[in-house]
Amino acid sequence: MSSAPPSHPRPSTRRLLLGAVAVLALLLAGVVWLESLHPQLDPSGNAVQGVPPLALDDEPTCRRFVDEAPIDDIRERLASAAAVERVEEGLPPGGRISSTQVYLCPSAYDGKQVTYVGEVVGELLPRRGGAWAQVNDDEYALVTGPVVGHRERAGFNTGLSVWLPDDLAARIEAPGRPALRGDVVLLRGTILRADPDDGGGITLRATELETLAGPLQLEPPLHTHQAVVAVVLSLLAMAASLWARQVRRR
Repeated sequence: MSSAPPSHPRPSTRRLLLGAVAVLALLLAGVVWLESLHPQLDPSGNAVQGVPPLALDDEPTCRRFVDEAPIDDIRERLASAAAVERVEEGLPPGGRISSTQVYLCPSAYDGKQVTYVGEVVGELLPRRGGAWAQVNDDEYALVTGPVVGHRERAGFNTGLSVWLPDDLAARIEAPGRPALRGDVVLLRGTILRADPDDGGGITLRATELETLAGPLQLEPPLHTHQAVVAVVLSLLAMAASLWARQVRRR
């Protein structure tokens, strides 16, 4: 008479769930701990020198937000007219502007000769007679540099679409990408509110270009604690795999 195989107690579902939650909590705590130990670069030396001040300190807004109430529409029209007048009175020919100022009141800058400073990012798009470039003038472009190796957060990426004639486009050394700040250039040209060559978008038609800073490569520092933890976890995983094989052979 054959004896019944020995029974093995099965862990309850509750214990399995508690164990899984505990493991996930430990993993999350480990990730947070490692992130807190991550060495950081000092971005203070990334600020671009020689950037002229903005011609206007404020950002007049002249967008229309039409509401059903006529009085609100009238107020928006008056506010827009005041913003356009503020720009026309305060912006000297060739004064430096920001992309945010232009987007908040495009009609006020249409056809104006301006100065614009920013970082060439992405890719140059060659066309007959020149190339299109995205030129950003946010804090990452002019002050802190790419968000690599530091935790300086300064809002969103903002910039203008810029048309560069062939002779100016040829002077761009390297557009920016992750871990690389591209050429920071001072441009002079004309703002177009609805450029037909750009599908009716807002553009800057550049006629002059001055390079304020060449490409800047940022190398993130080695996270030694993370490397040690990765090696230890790999060894533990190998040991667990070997132990599981030994158990199955018994």
